[in-house]
Amino acid sequence: MLSRAATSLTLLGRHLERADHLARILGVHVSLSLDRTDEPGPEFWARFMELAGWAGSTPSGRAEAVEVLITGTLGPSVRSSVAAARIAAQAVRPSLPTELYEQVNALHWRIQGPTWQPDLFPFLNDVQLSVRLVDGLLEDTMQHDEARDFVRLGKFVERTANVTTLVTRKSAELTEAPEDTLEWSAVLKSCFAYESYQARHSGGVTAERIIDFLLFEPALPRSARFSAQIALDSVSRIDGPGRRSKPRRLLSLLHTMFNGAATQMVAEHPREFETECRGVLRQLELAMRETYFHPSKVPANVIGDEGRAMPQQQ
Repeated sequence: MLSRAATSLTLLGRHLERADHLARILGVHVSLSLDRTDEPGPEFWARFMELAGWAGSTPSGRAEAVEVLITGTLGPSVRSSVAAARIAAQAVRPSLPTELYEQVNALHWRIQGPTWQPDLFPFLNDVQLSVRLVDGLLEDTMQHDEARDFVRLGKFVERTANVTTLVTRKSAELTEAPEDTLEWSAVLKSCFAYESYQARHSGGVTAERIIDFLLFEPALPRSARFSAQIALDSVSRIDGPGRRSKPRRLLSLLHTMFNGAATQMVAEHPREFETECRGVLRQLELAMRETYFHPSKVPANVIGDEGRAMPQQQ
């Protein structure tokens, strides 16, 4: 496959996953701010913006945070992520089923303008359901070949990074105090895992259980371990039998980290675990560029994402 096509397919999966993640965490945190007995101050929204990839942003309150995360252009936002996904899809239009491309294109045009202002939650739900529809079309209408594996590679490496960042940073901020119970529940909801967690654990919300569930549960589609495994499977198929490329070796290392880490260690040292994972992800980014994307002319950087580990497109 041409390096330019491989880059664009990976970017398509990566940016759609990011749009879905941003829409989800925004909706959950807005609901959280409404459920609290006190009105969250600028510190709450500053922490949220850092979690969303806007380090150093200090919004004055909920309204500004919502607007920036939906329409912002200086960092990751719902609108910019969908637009980047559409550009990537246009670059590989012949490789995509018509229905899949049309869904990405339609979502892009639906979220232009102030359609989110009258009622935020239907807007965010539309983004999430549209990404779910594209996921379904990818699996049911696209040939299961190298092109599909590159889309899944971008999607699941992005998901691994997102979930790891969310869990480790919340672990560093929160305790198991009663007033933090809502926020721990919000962590689960941010990963579409609240009901799955309740089905598994009947004893209520605890920090260590959430860490174990979201980072290390092998059967949860939103867990970091599950996502790293799917990314590794995709790279293994791309490489073919008998080849162990550097991206494959690094993904094997990443999967081993989620397979062998102790929940208590992560709970006690979440920032250290995040730093370790981020280091592997940065190496993975370079290895993927050298192995699959070089000499692609597709841009590979975006403001506000220096610590992330995927090729990126402006």
